[in-house]
Parts: sequence; structure tokens; C-alpha cells
Amino acid sequence: MEKRKEIIFSDLGALCTPAANISSTRERFKWNAVPYETKDVTGSMLVSMFDGRPETVTLPLQLSGWYRIYVALGTYSRWMDQPNYVGLKLTSDEAVMHLSLSPSQTPKFHSMEESFWRCADLTGQSIEISKHHGGNPAAAMLGWIRVVPMSDEEVAAHLADRARTDTKRLYATNDMHGMFCMYGLEDKEQWRTVVQEYVDSDVEWFSMENITFFDGEVSTGNVDNFAFYSHSDRTVQTKLKPFFTMEMLSHVADYGHRLGLKICESIRMGAWGLEFPDDQMYFANVFAVEHPELRCIDRDGLPIDALSYIYPEVQDYMLDQFTNMARTGCDAVEMICNRGVPYVLFEPPFVELFQARYGEDPRYLPLDDERITALRCEVMTGFVRRLRARLDEVCPDRKIGLHARVLFSLWDCRHIGIDPETWAREGLITAVISYPQRIREVLDGDVWQDGDPSRIDLEKYTRYAREREDNLIYRMQDVNFLPPMADSRGVPRGPATQQERVDEFMRLEKEHGVTVYLEIMPRHMTTEEYRSRALELYNCGCGHISLWDTYSRVRGRAEWSMMRRLGHREELPDFDSGEGTLYRQVRLLRIGGKDVGRYKPAWGG
Repeated sequence: MEKRKEIIFSDLGALCTPAANISSTRERFKWNAVPYETKDVTGSMLVSMFDGRPETVTLPLQLSGWYRIYVALGTYSRWMDQPNYVGLKLTSDEAVMHLSLSPSQTPKFHSMEESFWRCADLTGQSIEISKHHGGNPAAAMLGWIRVVPMSDEEVAAHLADRARTDTKRLYATNDMHGMFCMYGLEDKEQWRTVVQEYVDSDVEWFSMENITFFDGEVSTGNVDNFAFYSHSDRTVQTKLKPFFTMEMLSHVADYGHRLGLKICESIRMGAWGLEFPDDQMYFANVFAVEHPELRCIDRDGLPIDALSYIYPEVQDYMLDQFTNMARTGCDAVEMICNRGVPYVLFEPPFVELFQARYGEDPRYLPLDDERITALRCEVMTGFVRRLRARLDEVCPDRKIGLHARVLFSLWDCRHIGIDPETWAREGLITAVISYPQRIREVLDGDVWQDGDPSRIDLEKYTRYAREREDNLIYRMQDVNFLPPMADSRGVPRGPATQQERVDEFMRLEKEHGVTVYLEIMPRHMTTEEYRSRALELYNCGCGHISLWDTYSRVRGRAEWSMMRRLGHREELPDFDSGEGTLYRQVRLLRIGGKDVGRYKPAWGG
């Protein structure tokens, strides 16, 4: 066998073809070849700034056998507040994979961030280098590609690890609006990138959000005559309807299956709109706009900008949305309950139902009154029963899963009317994902009736809601742990420790067979923080982990070098951070012909 050695393809400006797509000047429709020098590497990087639209170029490798591939990206774009997205694709791939700098890393002022990309048999392969032409304008700065030969033993170990199923413990979720914002996806090859990113990872389930829900038009009726809040808003408004279709979701589901993923499609249970300045854009929902009479009503009669599930019309509309998703060939559909509340408040049908059952008006009671909580949960459980029956009806030949993404604890869930414990006990759901979010009604002011501190004075309540320093609806999310919080009577509610929280959710898995996933937040952390968070959950008894908004995590390859392996529960305690082996920063000494290793030419030093 030939003796193979590590190779650094550093002079990309000279090595990539066709040369006609590369220029020594900063032409908008070409890659700019920029000379650079580090302590060990000299070459020319490929750069396209901001709104540049270069054509794809190819790096001929002329190699045989298996290699580990590392990619170095320039950190200049971090300093300029521009994201750095580089698209890479092996000849044998059917879709591009996007690589960027990892947000948790703190780069040196002039440096390259080299990260592990993947292992691959490079026999007869080349690497295609591209920059997305849609979505947010961004830089693309590729310094070098380093390949390290793998021994026969290393290849065997890699293939054996890739074939394992016991490590498939991760639930990855994509906010597809975010994908549109970043990349402006259009054709099928571009859409395949959505799942291509998860090759060689511990991801078992991939869930993508159905954003056809946002079907409204801009208020002017003319996209070209509308002052959008941001460039990405215009991208989504113009591309959502023609390119995000049920047919496209079917294609992505099929491709994900070919990659070995289980595919879920999700929808926000209360995504009816946004406030200024995001209003009057693609977040508008036509059904909600046309039916203001179906909105939630607060206890003092104030309409809330959310539709209520107390109304059969709202339930029917949502059932149709889930039906459309189920027919795309996905393995499950997901109710996203951590976005958009309330679901039921004090609408006339709810008030009438409560009065008939309990003989009093619920509007004078706090939301955490157990009778109100139970009735709100009853309404939402009625919807979930209908949804389970509808899924069985439209997919009679297969048992399509129903997943529920819920809040931090079971008490927090019930406070907004969702009851995963009942759903699990009745066999309505097949998986539950706990997201670290808490929403509470806070009644710590002068809202109670004189002489009856158990009942609310509606006039005082209205005044309190207007004059309180903070919003009376408390919302906290994206943290590791939420300590107990007092209810309207001062009683602490919620688990006191992470162990208690894990135990209450794992009981659903042990008693009812519902797979439990616990979310790791915030979105961006160091690799060691990710390892520590995962170990905390595993040590508490949880067997599966969720990664919300994974589209914004997977592209940062330094962070992803740990995240993609978090399913290796048994090996995780022995993993190191990967710094120096899976990722590293390399200082630049010269760039663009100028010395940056001593004084900094920019802004006079």
C-alpha cells in the first residue's frame, strides 16, 4: 500500500478550478484569492464578502483511501459582525453541508478557526466549494483544507461506530424559518442540505417545522412596496410559498430516511402572529386574521392575540394542518407547545362550562386555581384525542407518532393547559420533549377583592395589569434549571432539583412507554459545557437529549464536534473537550500582503 501522509491544501486560489471563477481582486461574482501566512502554513484563501455571489469551484484531491478532513475558516467576519458560511460537498454527496465559525469560541483578532468536518473515503473524490446565493448576505472565508490519513484500524472503528444504534439518542429540531433566513432554499438539492448536515452524528430524530402556517400577505399587498424589518424577512416572504411546500417536505423526509434518520414534522400550537415590527409580514396567519371572534379573552374582557382551542373551528383548522404533514411520509408529527400561549383563557364557552360545572364565575379566580387548570387541560386533551384519532384515520397502514414539546416541569405544563401525563397515560403521544421554559400568571399586587382575598377584583386587575412595572405574565426560558416559583397563594411550585425534574418526566417513560427527551440550553456553549450538561441529565436517569434550533448549532463545527457525539452516553465521561484535536485557532501573521502579527494596520494600530 502506498505511504500516505497528511496534506494541507492551503493555496486554494491556485488549486481550485475553474480558474475563471477566482480573481485576485474583490469581484462580486468571483472568489477573491487572498494571500495569507501563519506560523506553519502559507497560501491563498478563498473569500467572498457580504453580497458576493461567486460560482462554485472544485478542489481536485487526487487521493485514495480514508481520511479525516479538517476545514479552516477565517475569523475576520466575526469581527465585522458578518456570519461566515462556507458550503462544502464531496463528489459523492447529494447535498451541500454548511460550515461556519462556532459562536461559543472567542477568536483572536486575526486568526483561522480549524475544525473537524468528517471522515470519508476520498478515492476519486473532489471537494466542491460554494457560497449560498439566497438568504442573509454573509461572508465566506475558507483558509485551507487539511486531510489526515486513517489507518485500517481507524477506518474499521469509524465504520463500526457509525453503524451503532445504541448511541442514537439525540432529537434535532430545525426552525425552518431560520433556514430560509440563512440560505434562501429553493430547489431540491438545496433542500437536501437540511438533513445532510446530520451525517455521522448521534441524531435519531430530525424534526422540521411546518411554516406554511404563516400564509398571510404584507399589508401593502406588494412585496416590492413594503419596508421590511430585515433582509431575511423579504427572503422568507418571497420564497416561502413557492418553495416551502408539502411536496418539498415529502422530498426531505424521503432523503432523511435514506440517511437513516427518523423524520418528524412540527407546528407551533399558538403561532398566530407577532407584534410590531415583525407584524404585517410572513408571520400573519390568514385564518386568525379572518376570525377575530375566535380569539382568547382575558378575565377582564380584553381580547388576546391568540386563538382559543375552546372553539371547534380552531381545533378543526389545526387538525387539517397536522393531516397535511402526516401525508408527507414523515414518521411522526410534533405539537410545539413551547411557542405561543395562551391556548384557552376566559372565552364565553369556557366561562359557561366552568359555571355549569362549579357554580361560580372563573374570571374571579387565579389561573392556577386547580379547577381552572383542570378544565383548560381538559379542553386541550380533547383536541389531542381528536388529533390522535385523525392521524390513525389518515395513516391506517402505519402508526404515525405524535410528539409533544412541552415546558420545564409538569406543573408548568398544566399551568398553560397542557397535560403530558394524561396524554401519555391514554397512549395519545409517543414522545415528550421538555424544553426549559416557564410561563406563569403573577398576581403579587393589589388585585384581590376587599374582604375576600381569594377572589380577584376585575377593576383592580385591569389597573394592575396596566401599571405593574413588569408584565404580569412571567416568561423565562433557555436556561439550565428553573427553581421553584411561588403560585398565587405563595406556594412554591416546580421541582426543587434537576433530579426531581428528570424523575417526574422519566416516570412517563417508565410507566407509559413514552420516550422522554430533555433539552439542553442555551443554544451555544463550549464543548465542555455541552458535555457537562449531557452528563448531568444522563446521571439523573434521562436517556435522550434534545437540541432545539439545531440548524443554528450544527454549522458551527467546533461546537458540533461535541454535540454530534452526545449520544455516546457510556463513553462521554472519558471524552475531552476536543480542543487541539477536533478544533483549534491558528494566528495569522500576514493577510492580503500586510503584516498583522505585530502592529494592526486597521485603524492605525
